[in-house]
Amino acid sequence: MVSFTSSSLCLLGCLISFPLVEGASVRSSCAPGWFFYKSHCYGYIRQKQPWAAAEFECHSYGHEAHLASILDDAEASILASHIAAYQTKIGVWIGLHDPEKNQRWKWNDGSLYNYKAWKAGEAKNSVNGGYCVVLASGSGFKKWKNSACDVGKHFLCKYKP
Repeated sequence: MVSFTSSSLCLLGCLISFPLVEGASVRSSCAPGWFFYKSHCYGYIRQKQPWAAAEFECHSYGHEAHLASILDDAEASILASHIAAYQTKIGVWIGLHDPEKNQRWKWNDGSLYNYKAWKAGEAKNSVNGGYCVVLASGSGFKKWKNSACDVGKHFLCKYKP
């Protein structure tokens, strides 16, 4: 019984001594391998898929999951750090796209398109039909770059549990 009490006190002491990072949660209902940040679960999928197939795979996780929308600098930094821990060379699909091909970018989860992190000169559609958006590897995954939607890329899913 003494060892149980000692272990419990040690655990309690550790929890008191080390505060949680802002937005982090001890308890979340994220899918295995996903992480929780500010009320959302994120999954970085390291298999190459075209944009539409990546969006379809995000849906397969349920919870109304979509390719990730990125709504502020703090969220962008957390996601960039997470991706860079796994790789540094392959662009990563996010949920921003131009479905009507008229330079009116939209988040596929319905979020407002207020925050913008375009790489210089990238907000306009490219000659190659860049109507979908990746986190650019050359920017440490902090800047956006348009890309042809049929190219296979890693992708980032997001849902609210």
